[in-house]
Amino acid sequence: MDQTPTINVLIVADLLTDGERLVTLLRKSGFSVHAEAVRDEDFLRGRLLLKTWDLLFMYAGNLRLSFDRLQVALQEMELDLPCIGLGFEPATQPPLETIADNVFFSGVSDLEDAQQCALLTRQVRHELKALQGRRELRRSTAALKDLQQRYQLLLESSAEAIGYLHDGVHLYANPAYAALFGYADAEALHSVAFLDLVQEQDVAAVQQFLRAARQSTAAPCVFHALTADDTVTRLSMECALVTFGDERSIQIIVRPLTGNLDQQHRARALQGQDLVTDLLNRSSLIGHIEQAIATAIYDHQHSALLLLRLNGFEDFVTLAGRSASNLLLADAARILRQAIPAQAMPGRSAENEFAVLLPVARGADSERLLSTLRQALQEKVHEELQGRQPAGAPITVAAGSAVVNDLAPTAEAILERARHNLTVRETAKLSSHTAPDAYGTPGQMYERLEQAFVNEDFVLVFQPVVSLKEDRVERYEVRIRLRDKDQLIYPPRFLELANQHGLGEKIDRWVTERSLQLLQERDDPNLQLTINLTQNSIGSADFLPWLTQQLSATRLSANRIVLQISELDIISAPERLTQFSHQLQELQIPLSVTHFGCTLSSFKYLPKTGVNFVKLDKSLLDNIGTDPAQREKLNTTVNSLHARGMLVIAPMIDHIDVLPLLWQADVNFVQGNCLQEPSDKMDFSFVQDEEITLDSFY
Repeated sequence: MDQTPTINVLIVADLLTDGERLVTLLRKSGFSVHAEAVRDEDFLRGRLLLKTWDLLFMYAGNLRLSFDRLQVALQEMELDLPCIGLGFEPATQPPLETIADNVFFSGVSDLEDAQQCALLTRQVRHELKALQGRRELRRSTAALKDLQQRYQLLLESSAEAIGYLHDGVHLYANPAYAALFGYADAEALHSVAFLDLVQEQDVAAVQQFLRAARQSTAAPCVFHALTADDTVTRLSMECALVTFGDERSIQIIVRPLTGNLDQQHRARALQGQDLVTDLLNRSSLIGHIEQAIATAIYDHQHSALLLLRLNGFEDFVTLAGRSASNLLLADAARILRQAIPAQAMPGRSAENEFAVLLPVARGADSERLLSTLRQALQEKVHEELQGRQPAGAPITVAAGSAVVNDLAPTAEAILERARHNLTVRETAKLSSHTAPDAYGTPGQMYERLEQAFVNEDFVLVFQPVVSLKEDRVERYEVRIRLRDKDQLIYPPRFLELANQHGLGEKIDRWVTERSLQLLQERDDPNLQLTINLTQNSIGSADFLPWLTQQLSATRLSANRIVLQISELDIISAPERLTQFSHQLQELQIPLSVTHFGCTLSSFKYLPKTGVNFVKLDKSLLDNIGTDPAQREKLNTTVNSLHARGMLVIAPMIDHIDVLPLLWQADVNFVQGNCLQEPSDKMDFSFVQDEEITLDSFY
């Protein structure tokens, strides 16, 4: 794991012991500190030029450097360095109007007092966090400025005639654009409306084309243009909605009309089509999803991605051949195209997978359409295509969806969310919540989720994970609930909805942050917490770096937590899970997989995930007391997992009389209501010096 970042500190104090006491306090608070004492003003100026400093502490009444000279030095050097005054009484503090923004007085004078030490620590954390934010903002601003300069150079040097319109007036035109219309430079076009460059008979057509700028698939507009010397030329124009500067504008690319324009447009359109289905191919579909994300961010207009997968298609290809399978895909695409609205964009996202991008989608509408599409495809497979299906190759249709909103990072992340939702629906047989229930419609539930972050309505509960053999580690699994008046809403009602909308990572961060706080407060090296993660966090590039920073800030060892994912997450995105597990191995954070055995390919992905703990699916534990075959299946599964070096957890144990059977099966840990129900306290009495044996139950 990365080491705790070192903070560079300057201390202005007469007594060396004052500085040492301050450094000791900072290190005890979890900071890695490099500190130097300031001798005088010249020394301060020299050190400030030598390297980047994070904090400066000044003790009141020191003779080395006056407060006024300190402010002058910082202002002259234009440095962003937080300065904290210690031991300044209110009566001796300078007037507020003379104090710089980066200087404040802590009110702390006694570092032997625990309350004052805690106050100073909070102030230091606040200042460092604010400083880090300002530095990141400056870096981002510099990077954005550099990007804008390079983009501007690209526009200026482009041979394409490119212009940007806002309310019909030119915001910008590159030299090629100005030359095409016969103007000496782009400045001359700033006072010219674009429609003034269009011949009168084509004005209406151009206006209509610009209004339809959102439809990037529209054919280029051909019109007669008037140049500066009053000559007429035929041009073709393409346009798209973009942000230029701070304005939402229309980008237009204008070209002289040469060759067969219709043929050129058809060729470009065919490049984005899948040859088998005549739908959008994957790359073109990704481009449209990226555009939908931009629209959600800038225009606050959300979309939905619907995903449909033909399960059993691989077996069908093997038995029926590629030609028959291509015919099946073509028929499925035709059915799909007939059932979707006119503004929806269908595409083929994988060999046996179709996607529909539904713009301006409401949750209930997209759910109804998804159900309709799944049903239509399933019926056609059974009715019209049944004759082409060889025996042993049945095809079923699975469906899932994801919301394209301003929380969506990339098109690939949206596809992963939709696949995860598809897997959850298929495996858990979830029905769509299209009708209101005790907590309202999905839209109302989503609003309730957003409000929960504001009102702090989430609640953590803990359930012990008990070892069946001697083990001095106290393990608890952390679970989340949503408080709603006098009731608690359980995760199945809101967690998958949060995943679809991209709120899963926000929930995971909330749970993780509070779990780390509890570990820090308990300060018990034998306490270990298991934290469940949603698909959003697994697919996020930011979650693990954020977690690393949190562990460093709290000074906690990585093995104090276990991150737990569902087998459904592995099935829906195996490549992403492989990368995620490798990162966890580098950080030395244990990984647990829950719901193991709920699919037919449970052992297929285990070697690639580096799993430490495996929590069995409830289906493997049903009837083990009465069914010898089920008990044998459990024994075989546990032995196979142990052979791979994994520890096994048996969850949802409600009856104490099955514990001897689990002990006989060599299960490592048990968890269930028979031991303790989930509680808001971690107060289970773990047995540390005894082993559970068969004789314990006689």
